Amino acid sequence: MKCIFIGGADRSGTTMLASLLANIKDSVVAPESLFKTDIPFDYPISIESYSQQLNKDKRFIRWGVDISQLNKTDYQSYDTVYQDILSLYSSNPSPQYWIDHSPNNLMYAKLLNSTFKESYFIHIVRDGRAVANSQIPLEWGENTFLQSSRAWLNKILYGFMAQSLFPEKTILIKYEDLLLDSEKEIAKILTLLGNPQLNDGSINNDFVPEFSKKQHALVGKAPETSRSQAWKAKLTQQNIADFQYYASDALSTLGYELIDTGGVKVTRKHMVKEFFKEMWFKKVINPRKYKLKRK
Repeated sequence: MKCIFIGGADRSGTTMLASLLANIKDSVVAPESLFKTDIPFDYPISIESYSQQLNKDKRFIRWGVDISQLNKTDYQSYDTVYQDILSLYSSNPSPQYWIDHSPNNLMYAKLLNSTFKESYFIHIVRDGRAVANSQIPLEWGENTFLQSSRAWLNKILYGFMAQSLFPEKTILIKYEDLLLDSEKEIAKILTLLGNPQLNDGSINNDFVPEFSKKQHALVGKAPETSRSQAWKAKLTQQNIADFQYYASDALSTLGYELIDTGGVKVTRKHMVKEFFKEMWFKKVINPRKYKLKRK
């Protein structure tokens, strides 16, 4: 089974890209599987112990899969373990491609590559200012543009590390290019995978958990080029100045045009104010919103 691990900064289009790849024949796109790097890959494999740990994980429980029958099998590799789990999830008796869109995949590229024999990595990058605009209103993650820029820099770094470690099995895709010409960008990925056969080309979002479907409202729809620049009308000059304070060099290197903020600067007083705002939302406001949302 070929494992296609899509990763990048949150809100960069990992889920959208997974939906576009879902028409690969005999592929399975499952919900995000962050549990796979939270639970150790112990050897020799004790499937009873591993199953018990999976069944305690809230993220895996959302898959709605009964894996009790796996305890009868003597597993020699986690490739086979996950192929069987995906078979139960999808009712496909023999999935050949696992498309996983957990944003943190590239952080664990070395571990995943050593655990799964046929691993491929897709590093999706989106203009960090658009990422911040999309993520800050949500109940998780960063809450200010200053902190969001630092988080974005940290997360894209893992993508470039994966490209450095595994250049022959890693590809960089820009979110904006995907919206502009999805067929061209998907063709690059298919070439990396050895040009697998495709189904009817339909796009779906069946794998998106119910609680996050509002966040992924555009997943399952055809890409629209207007999405890539929509953030510009929503951010203030201060928002843009804040994000570019840390991320201007990375934005330029990736080909994103810097925006003149008309003399608006990031002062020390402003940074202190934003720090306390970040802490207030992270410690007080967002935990309440998160609990309510998950209920």
